[in-house]
Amino acid sequence: MTDVQAHGATRRVEIAGDIARYVEAGSATREFPIRELPEQFIQWQLDYKRRIYDAISKDEYIAFNAGHLPVVGTLSGEDQAVFPNLANKGVGFTPKDEHIEHYVTLVEDAVEQIQALPPHAVDQTRELRVRAAREFYAHPEHIDWRRLGLLEIFEGETYRNLMRRPFASVLWTGNSPVFVSYQVDCVVEIIATDHPRYRFSWAMRRLFEYEPFHVVQTMFPYAYTFWVTGWHDKTPKRRYK
Repeated sequence: MTDVQAHGATRRVEIAGDIARYVEAGSATREFPIRELPEQFIQWQLDYKRRIYDAISKDEYIAFNAGHLPVVGTLSGEDQAVFPNLANKGVGFTPKDEHIEHYVTLVEDAVEQIQALPPHAVDQTRELRVRAAREFYAHPEHIDWRRLGLLEIFEGETYRNLMRRPFASVLWTGNSPVFVSYQVDCVVEIIATDHPRYRFSWAMRRLFEYEPFHVVQTMFPYAYTFWVTGWHDKTPKRRYK
């Protein structure tokens, strides 16, 4: 549950089973059914991550990680707002609640082992990093495909918008020749640093902090859980007429 103050009104996101509730003082509660992501999108994510981890394990250069860095769109919630704010954000997934402590421990232990190694032990750290990430994604049945996990870094416009209006759309576009593309619409829960989903997302980020597709950042004041309420398959199709 998230409580935020905006313009004197308390706004709250509550998650109850398969329902995300948006509660604003003095207004009617809005309910959004939470949905699992479609199978085609899930399989694309799993395949993409396997290719990324294979490339990292071979010390190959990865200029851009399209499966991890979609565009996130938010609105300010102001009456005069016309244009959305768009930003590339690192987006991952989190374990189901019944599995999350296991995977938090797994990834945090890997980070601790990496920190204990000398800086020049690149091959050892690479093996540890990739092994931990692969172990999580090797068990898709342990992943909650109804939600996305993101870290907040700058507390900038995206954060301010979500404090006022906790809704967002996320757009992925994959590589050629297929250009798999999905828009996913979400109700957003803001979570603090002691939450297991925050700890998991932060530890996963630390595994790959120094890869070329990341800008090095080490402070994350909040994390988000984006609860999926709908999606649109925007993968381009051939047109001949």
